[in-house]
Amino acid sequence: MKGLTERQEEIYSYLVSSFIKTSKIPRLSEIADDFSINKRSAYETVSALIAKGYLKKKGNGDLLLSDSDRLHLINTAIPCFKGDERKSYISLEEASLGPSFSFIIGSDEMRNIGLMQGDEAVFVKTDSARNGDIVLCSVEDGDAIMLRRLFIRPDGLYELIPENDTMGKTTANKVIIYGRLIMSRRRYIE
Repeated sequence: MKGLTERQEEIYSYLVSSFIKTSKIPRLSEIADDFSINKRSAYETVSALIAKGYLKKKGNGDLLLSDSDRLHLINTAIPCFKGDERKSYISLEEASLGPSFSFIIGSDEMRNIGLMQGDEAVFVKTDSARNGDIVLCSVEDGDAIMLRRLFIRPDGLYELIPENDTMGKTTANKVIIYGRLIMSRRRYIE
């Protein structure tokens, strides 16, 4: 770690590890006990970590990891579909499902199940899906990207069902699947 002494690096690694396990930073007394040092030494090390930007102190005296460190430990960045520059993050638990991407829903084709225009949908990348999965896809060589519920008929044709009573289903011989929906989010204030 840049700019840290060996002891500061050792304690900072311990704090990060504790945060990953408990979502909390140990108190000075716990740091002192775990490193067999006095509280004054723990205080000086923590003060140095605060001065160097690795930690922050809340008004009540509790310690926090820096915003950027917390964000990377709790969340992971994912790309947006087709080069959209918007940044998106998912939890490490969600990321464990596999490589993911986000997509801003551009129409009301899935409104009956609560996916609205402007919502951010998160998909796990895949080129296959099971019956009933909600997928981001396109038909054969078509350019149109669709968000639909997928069904594979016994005759091998694909049915892409919008969750919108005003729209009809699409039937196709070949479907290109980009991903399966794992979650969606709605932002009320930009």
